[in-house]
Amino acid sequence: MKVTVVLPTPLANEIADELKKVVFLAARNIEKRAKDLVPVDTGATKNSISVEPTMPSLTHIIGPTTEYAPFVEYGTRNSNAQPFMTPAMEAETQPFRDAVAQTIAKY
Repeated sequence: MKVTVVLPTPLANEIADELKKVVFLAARNIEKRAKDLVPVDTGATKNSISVEPTMPSLTHIIGPTTEYAPFVEYGTRNSNAQPFMTPAMEAETQPFRDAVAQTIAKY
């Protein structure tokens, strides 16, 4: 399970340096909140949550790497969902939008 934050390329080309900082901060905030929210048994899923910058540089993949993380997030027939990535992403959506708007307003 991965979460990707992508900005349109034409916009990114004009103010790339500032937007890189905004995207990186949002990605780290999502990572931190997900680690705070994930249920812990062995700690493997919590420890596997990471941010991976990709190309183009305004894209970051955020998420756990344990095979069973989707079952924790979404639940199964036998266990209830215990979302951690979705609420982390939702909590950062508005602050991210505000930061992007603030950055664009500078130009």
